[in-house]
Amino acid sequence: MKKTVINRWVILGAFATAGFLLLLSFILGLGFTAPIEDSANWQLAALTVIPGPTSTPRVAPVPTHDPALGTATPLPGELALNGFAQISGTDGEGLRLRQNPGLEGEALFLGYDTEVFGILDGPVEKDGYIWWFLSAPYDDARAGWAVSDFLEAIPAP
Repeated sequence: MKKTVINRWVILGAFATAGFLLLLSFILGLGFTAPIEDSANWQLAALTVIPGPTSTPRVAPVPTHDPALGTATPLPGELALNGFAQISGTDGEGLRLRQNPGLEGEALFLGYDTEVFGILDGPVEKDGYIWWFLSAPYDDARAGWAVSDFLEAIPAP
């Protein structure tokens, strides 16, 4: 004896339920139409246009001497001691920070694009590159020498 899972009464019941819901939706939809209003009674909203900010003309900065530091204040965009640098231009590969300046220095860890470091020492010229000693402001263990080609000077965070 073959037992069927779906019989004709289940199918007829499903069609009857679907038909009832369709008829009910149609009847309710006809009874609740939105009234059409005359468009002459509409009021336009008052609109105030606020112009966007304009750029402030930039004055070329001039290095100044700070007697307390004993060195000239660096120009914006230049890497300098006690400044901050952001890693950029590695195309997602990361920048090796090394124990010593130079290509023979042991790689300690990778710094990734947009990661920010404080500049604690440098510049040191070695192996055809300029090297800076960087330290992460949030973790003193993330410190090492990095090539300036992949560093961008940024203002203090």
